[in-house]
Amino acid sequence: MHVYGLSLLFLISLSSHPVHAETVTTAQVVQRTLTGVPACLNWRWVGNCLWKDCDLLGCEVTTSIKVRHYLPDLLVTVQRTSSEIPWLELRRLLASVQSTALGSTLRPVSSYPFVGAGGDVAVSTDSQRHTDVRFFEANVFGHPLEKIPFETDKLLCEAVTQPGKPYYQSSLDAIAWRFAPIESLMPDALIPGRREIGKSALETWGSVYPRTGFIVQQDPVRAAAVIAQRACDIAIGPRSGHIALELEAPATYTTVPKHLNENDGATGLWQMISPKVDVACELFGSGRPDWSMGRIDETRAFIWNLWRPYECCEPNGEKYLGSIHF
Repeated sequence: MHVYGLSLLFLISLSSHPVHAETVTTAQVVQRTLTGVPACLNWRWVGNCLWKDCDLLGCEVTTSIKVRHYLPDLLVTVQRTSSEIPWLELRRLLASVQSTALGSTLRPVSSYPFVGAGGDVAVSTDSQRHTDVRFFEANVFGHPLEKIPFETDKLLCEAVTQPGKPYYQSSLDAIAWRFAPIESLMPDALIPGRREIGKSALETWGSVYPRTGFIVQQDPVRAAAVIAQRACDIAIGPRSGHIALELEAPATYTTVPKHLNENDGATGLWQMISPKVDVACELFGSGRPDWSMGRIDETRAFIWNLWRPYECCEPNGEKYLGSIHF
């Protein structure tokens, strides 16, 4: 059995007054995710697929339906340190391994602020000005919900992730997650306004690049959301020097976006499930001043689902020939 399969077995066995510190179990992750199905799934029949089926008497072309819907295929945890993972089984399984990895990787540079331990505090950058510099760790896993309970006559696509598989762990990508030596020189990081999360330059939550755990943001919830976007951006690709596992290749009759665009819901939408449970999906970047209310607890640890759009055909033959959209 693969390592991530064993991991899954283990997984299964802003207001001024933050809510109590919360950890959630795998069962709660699944239950909270299901609350978003009515609003997030968005199932549609979009066309027909063509298949070739041959036997001793010859070949024939058959058809099947093609559908489009969103699927929560990735789950992201964002927390201040590797020991504060809010997913209870995940914390028990990974905390010590990640802490050991951090210690061995970062010992030569551990004197750098936040490098060894993480943090979420206001840091003075000079004698006249203070800046809210925050740092978070992040994990991206295949979502544990393997099958969405839905009407039996509705086709659902198969995810390109495997439940419990660790696609990205910032503690195992410690140098790039803290310094981004390659990405810091990229146009997306150097040109102001590129890859910003928010409706305008005046309402930005932060930029996707460089994809590190550091962010300058007064609001810790918005800061954590930017970190979640960065971590999934790495997991989906491109990786640009980061250490991450590739997502599984889809079947020939299944399509899913190959990148994540922070301003395009057609590439992915977010659902918070801890500490607040959202029953709908959204893009990050809301301009509402009350967006963070009720979304923070004492540990400042968070869990989001990433719902991504899939298109797939119902298998109905030996060879897939293509599809026709309505």
